[in-house]
Amino acid sequence: MTEAIAVAPVSKDRRIIWLMAALGFGSGLPYALLAGTLGNWLTNAGLSFATIGVLSWIGLFYAFKFLWAPMFESLVPPFISTIGRRRAWMAACQAVIGLCLLGMSAFDPRVNISMFALFAALGAFASASQDIVIDAWRIETANDRAPLDVLSTQYQLGYRLAALVGGAVALLAADIYATPTDKAAAWPGIFVGMAVLMALTILATLAVPEPLLQPRPPAKEIPAETSKLRRATVIPIALGWLLSGLALLSLMFLMLQPKPADGSGIDIGKLRDSATIWILLITIGAPIAVSFWLARKPGALEIGTGSRHFVDVLFERVLAPLADIVQRYWLWAIPMLLLAMTYRIADSIWGSFASPFYLAILQHSNSDIALASKMFGVVATLVGIALGGFALTLIGRMPTLILGAILASITNLLYVDLAHGGAGTQAFLDATGLGFVLSGILDNFVHAIQATGATIFDGVKLGPGLNQLVIVIIMENLAGGFASAVAIAWLSSIVNKNFAIVQYALLSSLAMLIGVIFRPKIGEYIDAVKDQGLPAQAQRFADVFVFAAWIGVIAVALAALEWWRQSRAKPSA
Repeated sequence: MTEAIAVAPVSKDRRIIWLMAALGFGSGLPYALLAGTLGNWLTNAGLSFATIGVLSWIGLFYAFKFLWAPMFESLVPPFISTIGRRRAWMAACQAVIGLCLLGMSAFDPRVNISMFALFAALGAFASASQDIVIDAWRIETANDRAPLDVLSTQYQLGYRLAALVGGAVALLAADIYATPTDKAAAWPGIFVGMAVLMALTILATLAVPEPLLQPRPPAKEIPAETSKLRRATVIPIALGWLLSGLALLSLMFLMLQPKPADGSGIDIGKLRDSATIWILLITIGAPIAVSFWLARKPGALEIGTGSRHFVDVLFERVLAPLADIVQRYWLWAIPMLLLAMTYRIADSIWGSFASPFYLAILQHSNSDIALASKMFGVVATLVGIALGGFALTLIGRMPTLILGAILASITNLLYVDLAHGGAGTQAFLDATGLGFVLSGILDNFVHAIQATGATIFDGVKLGPGLNQLVIVIIMENLAGGFASAVAIAWLSSIVNKNFAIVQYALLSSLAMLIGVIFRPKIGEYIDAVKDQGLPAQAQRFADVFVFAAWIGVIAVALAALEWWRQSRAKPSA
């Protein structure tokens, strides 16, 4: 099929702006459910921490979606002749997501975890693919009546509303409709309701205009030697990434299978640990090594040729961004890449265990988590982002980068205190008077809602325990928002404008891979003392938080090294 580029859309009706919010909702809802709320369902169902860690691997679809994005330019979707390429892909993805949510509701994860995981994985893939198409539609549809900035804002509005519905609302409903004998009883019905909401987003897709397209100008030919070089490097790397992805999916389903009672069969844990080393070498080590070789090849990183050949697109998305950093910074690229991949790892390495920790170890309710994490926590993250931006202007980028790494590291220790009973947190609340303030805010808020006759917050357990959870989540999210803002600012300062989007996407994806791949091992570490009761598991969680804090110290050291590098580079700039 002739490739094309977008021109003015069919319609300039300002209703496009509001339909954009509906598409943002359709994009944010499956992510909130599959990358967040799913952990609550699994914990309510009594599944192991190892299983929760294994299923968190489906989040990698969101991290690496840029790899298969070019396929949506060449593959022909169904109904393209009637509703157009972009709308056809969006509707197809939304239909698959809705069906996957229904499929998950039909299988109890306690009885058939394999089918449950299959639908979750397919849903995550379709959700990540939908994001690709919606982003393309948003850019192509923008015009004077519907500017890109306005469309992007509406998209975020819908996305955040979906996060609220798929997070807080789903958790509150899980408590309201749970039964005394089954905490997970409400989740199938909740996912059916969410599937219906996803089906409604198809109506928004059919209501938006399809961008008008015209043929792309002829592509400038890439020199034969350059093309040969690209093929020789990117094809083996691409095959390695493909095999690594298939290995991760295979390992995920193997680890979800019940172990034979007699202990026979393959030791999946050892197989996973061995495979993990090779997966990291293939997906991170090999591309970096090849990038050092490419950086010394004249013309290898030439861009802007207009070629849409799959090999060239893949080269520009994987090897060219890394090789460009190596070419510009040479050996300094190694600590810089390590910093980019470890700056937020202290949080991401245990991220999927946050809700299970609150539910299973601290014995909070879903409603407590909805109030503390999905409401107060979200506001704290936004405030943290604002504080990060203020600090950047006040003390400069590099001091703020180090401060963000320190905050992200030490806030893990707050969870160590919660795991040990929260005595330190309570002492802080008492000494500062924040305990009294928080009690007043939470009590008045919940009682005011209940006074209207609504039962939505009846599952909230008011008291010192909730106060401790709220203040720790607020402090951790403040630090997380602060660090995120600073990380974006620093990455923006080192990326090449010609590779800005792909460099940022690639580095973020590799960082997520490092943080996610070890989660099943962490889950097994906690599960190993399950027979010894909650105190033993709480201590294992405390160990994990301490480990995360030490990992964060590595990011602090790398940030300090980066500051030193920049201070030395300035005189010669």
